[in-house]
Amino acid sequence: MNTHRKFVVAALLSVWCFLELSAQDSLATKKKYKNLPLREQGGYFSLGLRSTISSFSHGNPKGVGIGAGGQMRLQLIDRLNTEWFADVFSNDIKGKAHRFDYHIGWSVMFYVLNPKQFARKFTPYVVAGHCFDLSVVKINGVNGQKASRFSSAVQAGIGCNYNINPRFDISLSTQYMLHLGEELDVHEKSDGNMFIESHKHTGWEGHLLISLSVNYKIVKLWKRDRKQM
Repeated sequence: MNTHRKFVVAALLSVWCFLELSAQDSLATKKKYKNLPLREQGGYFSLGLRSTISSFSHGNPKGVGIGAGGQMRLQLIDRLNTEWFADVFSNDIKGKAHRFDYHIGWSVMFYVLNPKQFARKFTPYVVAGHCFDLSVVKINGVNGQKASRFSSAVQAGIGCNYNINPRFDISLSTQYMLHLGEELDVHEKSDGNMFIESHKHTGWEGHLLISLSVNYKIVKLWKRDRKQM
């Protein structure tokens, strides 16, 4: 199974797990959380670390980038959370060049199930957002050609938190990201040498992102209890 297919399978498995966990957790916990006090869940501030795999990198099915970074989350209301992140990706190109991508952006997360103060073990969500991307490509060697480009991107997908306890969670998400801007490609000549080509026209360029993160709720910035209905 090639790299392209592996990531398609991973994405499909993520979708299946998302739907399965939504159904099972909703039924299993409905009675358990029936009498839980209704506290306003907005105000939670979290910090976390993340690792991301990028597939279909820049039109190359075999191109896989590995990234790492950090994030913070600020929950606005019960089912709506925000995520602010920064990532650095590295991608080897045929052993002859390297590409680095720097992402800074934000996302909005909508929880399919009410987190119930995150006492619920699984909290699946849909996510969408925007980021800025700086790409730097360099041909290996002291005098290797180098080029960079700055672009904007949008991303959307699904994910799920596994809440080890109400403050600490592990999150897995799958998103597709589309870049809008100048294209930056690496080509190989007939003699084996590499060169970088920049296309000045605007076009779409996309890739699949699979992220795993750990997050800890540091503080609740505002508190409000609601009366039981």
